Amino acid sequence: MKSYRFLLLDADYTLLDFDQDMLHAFQATFETCFAGQRPYDPALLDTYERCNDRWWKKLERGECEKSQLFTGRFRDFLAETGLSGDPEEINETYFKNLGQGGALLPGALELVRDLSAQYELYIVTNGNAATQKTRLERSGLMDYVNSYFVSEDAGAAKPDVRYFEYVFSRIPGFEKEEALLIGDSLTSDMQGAKNVGIDSLWYCPQGGVTPEGLAITYRAGSFEEIRELLLG
Repeated sequence: MKSYRFLLLDADYTLLDFDQDMLHAFQATFETCFAGQRPYDPALLDTYERCNDRWWKKLERGECEKSQLFTGRFRDFLAETGLSGDPEEINETYFKNLGQGGALLPGALELVRDLSAQYELYIVTNGNAATQKTRLERSGLMDYVNSYFVSEDAGAAKPDVRYFEYVFSRIPGFEKEEALLIGDSLTSDMQGAKNVGIDSLWYCPQGGVTPEGLAITYRAGSFEEIRELLLG
């Protein structure tokens, strides 16, 4: 294992339990915005997730701006479900509810605590700045992390080189050769690491095959494997 100084940690699905936070936020948003139109049905969340995922992939490919994503996903959701409402107002309500989250994946806090004793830790995350800030603060992770960088503040999102340049310029004494990016996403985290020439660790608890042509330095299927790799 190469010696590193800086660990760049993805947030959602790597440390934060986004599915839990999203479920609570979506249900609360539905009660506020749609309860008078029809009863809640879990299938509605499935529809929203498809719309949301479609727009995030557009963002990663550079086909839309973040503001277009936030309203576009709810515009598509309304079109596919027949519900009515203002996409911008629905999105604002959703973000307020999402900001009340901060659920962690089991073992994430302990892993970050242990890593912080040996490395400088930085959160690198796509998303809404205000929402990610409150979720990170509520999670307890910030007790062990030097700082965090949200794509909305950077003006670009992973895997865009501009996002990483924003991050690197704000880390004191940063050197690419001393950095390792840890994340679950092949398209934003691993591709982003490749784009800027830093080492990567793919956190893949569900397994999976590395796409041809995407060089990944390490992979781990559990927090324990990450701990073994980085702490011995």
